[in-house]
Amino acid sequence: MGEGGERVRTWERLRKMQSFFYAELCQGREYKCPVPYTGTNAKYGPDIRDFTMAEPRVFIAWQPIQPNEPGRVDGTDPFSVCPSITIMPARGYVRNMPEHRFDRYSNIHRSQDMGQSLTVQMLFSIYDPGIRMPGFAEGLETGQPDMSLMKDGTEEGLKTLVNWMDDATELILREKTIPGTDLMLEDDNMIYSLFTDQEYVVDRRPIYYGFLNVEFKGYANTGNDHGKPTRTARLLDGIE
Repeated sequence: MGEGGERVRTWERLRKMQSFFYAELCQGREYKCPVPYTGTNAKYGPDIRDFTMAEPRVFIAWQPIQPNEPGRVDGTDPFSVCPSITIMPARGYVRNMPEHRFDRYSNIHRSQDMGQSLTVQMLFSIYDPGIRMPGFAEGLETGQPDMSLMKDGTEEGLKTLVNWMDDATELILREKTIPGTDLMLEDDNMIYSLFTDQEYVVDRRPIYYGFLNVEFKGYANTGNDHGKPTRTARLLDGIE
């Protein structure tokens, strides 16, 4: 529960989850990201083969929409949000506390208050256009780059992605909770996956996507069972 014994609300859980994962999985790290387009670094925009380094960010629910022109938005630019983690809330029980098979035989009594679940899908995105060999930069300057001097980023991008996801998995399994919240990990339901469609890995190179599905248990929302009276009840009682 939160301070004063109150149930922790969903937004507070998500914000503290965002802060926790940023501090543990992003702060102080640097991964590849596209070179920002300033209007002078390329005639038609930044070169997809070029990159710089940046600290990852953590978003809640949606990645930001990149404005194309003042007052106009053309959609999401996936390159503008790499590297990043996006925490996307999924379906969860409002009030449910299933009994585990061994509970009755082990004399374990689970609190029915811990009946709410919050499932989140964590989307990890990594950008890796490849590795430049000596002499490649000189070719870019002359306008005739030798593409044999650029190694495809597939293995390096996948390595960076899965190592980052492994760090997140180990962190969650070790801590089993989100600091400052009532959330407790249901580790039996944790799922690890690359971005797939119909069981095939989706190719979005030079962006690499991975998912962690994590379920947490929290205190059930009692709503109006023990909470404040409804507006109708307040009107009838002359409170409003």
